[in-house]
Amino acid sequence: MTNPELAGFRFYSPTKVRFCETDANGHLSHVSSVIYMEQARCEYMNGLGLFFADTAGEAVDKTFFLVSQSVEYKSQAHFNDTLDIYMKVHRLGRSSIETHYAIVQRDTQQVVSFATSTGVYIDAHTQKSTPLPLDLASRIELFEAAFEPNNR
Repeated sequence: MTNPELAGFRFYSPTKVRFCETDANGHLSHVSSVIYMEQARCEYMNGLGLFFADTAGEAVDKTFFLVSQSVEYKSQAHFNDTLDIYMKVHRLGRSSIETHYAIVQRDTQQVVSFATSTGVYIDAHTQKSTPLPLDLASRIELFEAAFEPNNR
């Protein structure tokens, strides 16, 4: 990774802009950016074993609810562009996780958008927040280590 704006990001999820993800102006729709971030977040949480369903597709007792998201658009992307959706954990709270994103045009390394989201860990039965797993920080470090530039 050569863009200094991406310092600290290791995990990424690649995607290609489909025609249906563009708007009337011919560039990536703002809605599609949010969908890409959700896909990256799901892949990331699945990699940590924190997805809403286990590997057999059975519902689990705890999950994340997205409670806030903010996106800053920096440049355009277009049909057929290959994008990398970078994600990193910025902060762990008692029952919340704040994540940062950067959507990057792969060929130029130009940032298309930056974003922040906050998810709250929820007990699926009571619908109330519950503490994050105690080992989550170490799980994050191990998971992200697989995405170091020399491991790509």
